[in-house]
Amino acid sequence: MTIACDLDCLVLTTIQGCDDVMAMLLALAASPEDLEVILISVTYGNIDVHNCLRNVVSLFHHIEKEIEWRKANGRPVGFEALTKSKPLVAVGPEHPLADEMLMADYFRESDCLSCGRCS
Repeated sequence: MTIACDLDCLVLTTIQGCDDVMAMLLALAASPEDLEVILISVTYGNIDVHNCLRNVVSLFHHIEKEIEWRKANGRPVGFEALTKSKPLVAVGPEHPLADEMLMADYFRESDCLSCGRCS
């Protein structure tokens, strides 16, 4: 994951491993006074870019369900940075620009959020 930061604004470039998901959850749960996530960029990495995008969409779905559960159970909603401003999601290249494509999907699930290791 690459992080570009200008004081309190954050751009995340991710290949959607479980560590990337955790970093995004922490950033989206931050106080909006401390941090604003302005862009999430998915790109080719250990899995193909289409699965990376699916994982980001799935992450937002899981966050939405978590917020609904917290509201229904009288818990603090959380995810203040996300509720204050929604980040853009951009899709990067499907392959390396100058090298051959190497995939690591033989030992890493393409869908990190349902692999069971992130819970």
